[in-house]
Amino acid sequence: MTDDDHGGALEIAEPGSGLLLQEDGGNPDSLLAALSRARSELDRERAAAPALAAELLALPPEPREERLRREPRFQTWGLCELLLTRSLEARDAAEAADLALLALAGVERLDPERHPAPVTGDLKARIWAAAGEARRRQGDLAGAEEALRAAAACLALGTGDLLVEARLLEFEAAVRRTQGRAGEAAALLKQAAARYRQVGETQHLERVLAERESILKEGALARPLRSHPPS
Repeated sequence: MTDDDHGGALEIAEPGSGLLLQEDGGNPDSLLAALSRARSELDRERAAAPALAAELLALPPEPREERLRREPRFQTWGLCELLLTRSLEARDAAEAADLALLALAGVERLDPERHPAPVTGDLKARIWAAAGEARRRQGDLAGAEEALRAAAACLALGTGDLLVEARLLEFEAAVRRTQGRAGEAAALLKQAAARYRQVGETQHLERVLAERESILKEGALARPLRSHPPS
């Protein structure tokens, strides 16, 4: 992966109907009402997120997190989603890391009654992956490994979303490739490709297969040719 590969697979999941159905006692009418409320609230949060982000990011880095933790108006799914997106888009690795950690501080403050724990776990996993990728780009492989472990722990508590799992496999592959462990990286990308294929994500599948092919070609070029025995 290059520094321009910002993890397009990190889509933001919304509360699944199965979770809401369980919360509403299995009543389909209640489910539809709950979905409508959740989507309306999410739309409002997304609409408000740019102004909140501008206000927050106008502050120096340290006061940002304190302000977010102190004021509930910043503790929204919409703002966390936007901060994650901006982290993935940031060309500067240090900025990407700061934005990811700010998003993580926000997701830790989300109302658990409005955001089911498994869905929040998926979001946390994505944010940790973004933070870890930023650390990898900075050359902090120990920090990237730490983020990978944190992301995996969040994924284990998540919804089982194959897109999230595929992205984490991509992130781990990038770390292993940077460590010079090309064989492991290729194997991880093969697993990621299988998940993208399963959910029909053709664009991500093609990108991962191209990345894996690049790794395999590099490995083939690096291997010395066997010398033929004298005749």
